[in-house]
Amino acid sequence: MSNKKRNFGDIEFGESDEVGGAKVDVNGEDDFENDEEVESFEDDEQSFEEIEEGEEGEENGDDVDGEDKGPKKVWRAGVDPLEEDEVLDYDSSAYDMMHSMSVEWPCLSFHPIKDELGAQRNKYPHTMYLVAGTQADEAKNNKVIIMKAKQLHKTKHDDEDSDDEDDSDDEEDSEDEDEDKDVDPELQLAFINHNGAVNRIRSMDQQSNIVATWSDNRSVYIWNIANHLKALDNETAAPKQTAPLHTITNHSIEGYALDWSPKIAGRLATGDCNNNIFITNASDSTWKTDSQAFKGHTESVEDIQWSPSEEKVFASCSIDQTVRIWDIRKPKPAITVKAHSADVNVISWSRNVEYLLVSGCDDGSFRVWDLRAFKDNSPVSDFKYHTGPITSIEWNPYEESQVIVSSSDDQVTVWDFSLEEDTEEFTNANANPDDDFQYPPQLFFIHQGQHDIKEVHWHPQIPHVAISTSIDGFNIFKSSNSEE
Repeated sequence: MSNKKRNFGDIEFGESDEVGGAKVDVNGEDDFENDEEVESFEDDEQSFEEIEEGEEGEENGDDVDGEDKGPKKVWRAGVDPLEEDEVLDYDSSAYDMMHSMSVEWPCLSFHPIKDELGAQRNKYPHTMYLVAGTQADEAKNNKVIIMKAKQLHKTKHDDEDSDDEDDSDDEEDSEDEDEDKDVDPELQLAFINHNGAVNRIRSMDQQSNIVATWSDNRSVYIWNIANHLKALDNETAAPKQTAPLHTITNHSIEGYALDWSPKIAGRLATGDCNNNIFITNASDSTWKTDSQAFKGHTESVEDIQWSPSEEKVFASCSIDQTVRIWDIRKPKPAITVKAHSADVNVISWSRNVEYLLVSGCDDGSFRVWDLRAFKDNSPVSDFKYHTGPITSIEWNPYEESQVIVSSSDDQVTVWDFSLEEDTEEFTNANANPDDDFQYPPQLFFIHQGQHDIKEVHWHPQIPHVAISTSIDGFNIFKSSNSEE
């Protein structure tokens, strides 16, 4: 995988278009210019359905000059062409919640921050914290962005006046939700200057205020963002200058693989484009990186995932087309499996079913593996739906049979491996006599409307809510069928 595929490519970045109706509070540093002009929050502005305009609309008796230009149908990315006189239209009924937001520079990577607002939160409006890293036009302009998004209300459905599908026994709660829909979402930001573009960023499970960033300058930085989170909650100014707690300098080249251990607080694994993996551990108030690298991959290490149950075991994937399982007590991999016939970009190790791992490939395919029978080219399942490289993949923490996938084909998809072959989820979409395209029965949901999507994550405390980052900014959404 080349750098161009990992990054946003040769694009001239500029200030994002301002979107009205949102309140934005910025706790930036002194040298962060035009704060109030470059952040925006927007809800219900995605495009998913194709509208055929012109003569067909007139034949159906629609007002061609009005908004309804003709019949709608599901648009299939990579299959259906989009003509010059056609546009994509957002179907609000597909979502319980849908919001979009943008910041000054696009972010290759982000991570939801675990907070103290409680687990399994279902009541609207939602509040969440995120940390992200930018890819700016110049190295000196890069930032770590700490975000607080609140008043994330339920999506207004286009047909909600005719049918209320969310009948509730508690009328007071229902009225509160209706009022929430009329409240604008709010986005508060704090910043830390960052040396170089942020290739990847992750917060620690056990102490979510501790964050690691992979920089394109070959360094890995560890930060404490506690004061920035406090400033967002108190609506006060964030620290003007923040130095990293520690800088890992063992790598001789930049990298992307980065993961905190869920079992041992302060244990971090980092992998680079020179095939090396290093382990760093917190020790009292200091950090120590092992001098000996873990060597085994023959090309760039793309992703790392610690075992959810074994504190000394982690998995890695590489451009060399393999997934490897490591025991940190040995410098060589314990198991090596040829997982794909192209670059393996991303992996995710299930925390609900600890023997399941999923891998995403540069050819657009992804595979599910049973680690109890981990062998070359022997996945439990092999899915070849996406037409672009898989850029991110993650198991749903609230549904053990689901994964979410992002691809450079501008789609985020949710897959449920428990669905039967005779599912009616996509019956109408599959019934197209003009072609033989078929949706896989395990394809649960498709989210579109973003371009050059780089990462997607489930929120760890708000069930079935997903966040994605792309060249256009962030989307926060929950599908209407997520709890069926």
